[in-house]
Amino acid sequence: MIKNILVGYDESRPAQVALAQAIDLAEATAGRVRLLVVRTEEGPAPEPELAADPGIVEMVNVGLDDEELETGSADAPPFVEQARTMLAAAGTTGSIRVANSGQPAVCLREEADLADLLVVGRGRAHSGGEVGRTTHRLLRSPLPCPLLICTGQYLPITSILLVYCPGQAGGRAVSLAAQLAATLNIDLDTVVTAPEHRAPRRERARVESALLAYHIEGEVVATTEDPSQAVLTAGLQYNPSLLVIPEPSPLRWPWQLAPLYSSALELPDILLLIVP
Repeated sequence: MIKNILVGYDESRPAQVALAQAIDLAEATAGRVRLLVVRTEEGPAPEPELAADPGIVEMVNVGLDDEELETGSADAPPFVEQARTMLAAAGTTGSIRVANSGQPAVCLREEADLADLLVVGRGRAHSGGEVGRTTHRLLRSPLPCPLLICTGQYLPITSILLVYCPGQAGGRAVSLAAQLAATLNIDLDTVVTAPEHRAPRRERARVESALLAYHIEGEVVATTEDPSQAVLTAGLQYNPSLLVIPEPSPLRWPWQLAPLYSSALELPDILLLIVP
């Protein structure tokens, strides 16, 4: 289950929304929130510093050699203190790590190796189906852990839609979506897609059997639509607050987003959870 939640954080509004969503999930799952603040501007990183309550926030540096740490001296940015305040107000345990790097996506990917979930905003470039540069780069290569892409505004999770595709990632998506639905005590609707050489009804029966273990209510339907099209059709039909999809495999579009991602990001005001 989701216990270790990593949030990509900066001074932007999308990052603040991502933190709020992560805090909600941490409260529901008794988890811990870790923030990674990547400073892309030139200059020294802040000195290692402990917050007033180490059980809530710990300020440390990453990405620098020891010699550089000894010479670095700067106060933490105001938005970092704002994040500490948000965590403290929610009573959520966690930590904040600050790094200097010109590649935020690389730092997030490395840190996410130790996380159960990575939470990011859509980014400053969000317009329709677009995402910011960092989120776009995260989606262009295999994910180290499940990735939650938030909307422009905070959105309570009141319903979940899973678009299932056969394969290992699809199986993990079923498990994670079911666990979330059981933890949040909400319905889970599932759309089963299958390649032409598989029988959609058989895949549907397999998914229904897997969901029985979680005692979850919700509709399970099968479709012969392509997964990218099924995401759009089902998303508009069910209008969920959270859409869960498996990571496409293999990723063959290093210069652009996979069609499944592009379709999912076209849906307005829906949280997107991608499961590798």
